[in-house]
Amino acid sequence: MKVQTLLLQEFTAFKDARIQFSNGLNVFIGANATGKSHLMKLMYAVLKTSEEANKDKVTDRQLTMAALKKKLARVFRPDDLQTGRLVRRGVGRRAAQVKMETMTGAFSFSLSSLGNINVTANTLSQVRPCIFIPSREALAMYEGFIHAYAERELSFDETYYDLCIALSGKPLRGPRLRDAAKLVKPFEELLGGKVVLEGDRFHVWSRAGYVEAHLLAEGYRKIGGLVHLINNGSLMTNGMLFWDEPEANLNPKLVTRIAFALRFLASKGIQVFIATHDYLLSQELSLAVEYSTEPHCETRFYCFARENAQSSVEIESGNTLADLSTNPILEEFALHYERERSLFAGLPPRGSEVSR
Repeated sequence: MKVQTLLLQEFTAFKDARIQFSNGLNVFIGANATGKSHLMKLMYAVLKTSEEANKDKVTDRQLTMAALKKKLARVFRPDDLQTGRLVRRGVGRRAAQVKMETMTGAFSFSLSSLGNINVTANTLSQVRPCIFIPSREALAMYEGFIHAYAERELSFDETYYDLCIALSGKPLRGPRLRDAAKLVKPFEELLGGKVVLEGDRFHVWSRAGYVEAHLLAEGYRKIGGLVHLINNGSLMTNGMLFWDEPEANLNPKLVTRIAFALRFLASKGIQVFIATHDYLLSQELSLAVEYSTEPHCETRFYCFARENAQSSVEIESGNTLADLSTNPILEEFALHYERERSLFAGLPPRGSEVSR
């Protein structure tokens, strides 16, 4: 199952948007507060609701609506968990409209500013497991997190809780483990070892020895989490991965390897969505398309932009970064280069905040 299109009206920062996705790797770029994470969280909430309904054989429409409302509230965490706050702000009462189309069906619903949800269509089937990896890693915080979250002692959004639940799964055995081994190989090479869950703590076993996960650098912990998710079957071929800022706390050498690993996952049938602010990661992914380097995967880039905090977000897409008319990451790097040239010449910095 792949998400093909998403239609949004009056949802958070989006007034009217239609986005068509790649079956492989989808790369979101844009300034802060342009809705990149919102879009991924929305898709994740819908898919996770459908996944759990299919698993529990829930067909009652009212139960599905209640589950979706609860999931949206816990994934987005608006004030007092009021889902009506996810409707785009404006005068008077409004309603958001959302429609997700996949290869196996569609899911559409409306959400009023009063928080009322109405599922108007749900024909999704064969929903495979989907994983959302937030910008902060979860391997080190795993110990005691599930219990503390269930007791409402933590204010994290539910993507962290879901991730910890997925991490708690036991490693696969038999043929499924052999299939996972093909997916996990490049990530274990990045990590330099294997991930082991003992009791309520993660450890990494490598040539350097047996190391507690929380003693590793955060970048390696993020990779370790992905290794364990593949080895326990939470992330598998034909599944779906949402990863918010995979480059966070990674050094440039690891960023280039993560770029390769993301393309590798997409080439193996996993539909991947990432949001990034990183120049190196976005350029590496674009160059791989431009020069058709292996592993080959269908890739699409999306730039999210808005004129001001009150205006609606507009989304432009292309097969490479060069296809986009706007690229805020590249634009800021160009300004940095101009500032460096001006300083070298003994002139006031060009392109600085003062001179803009």
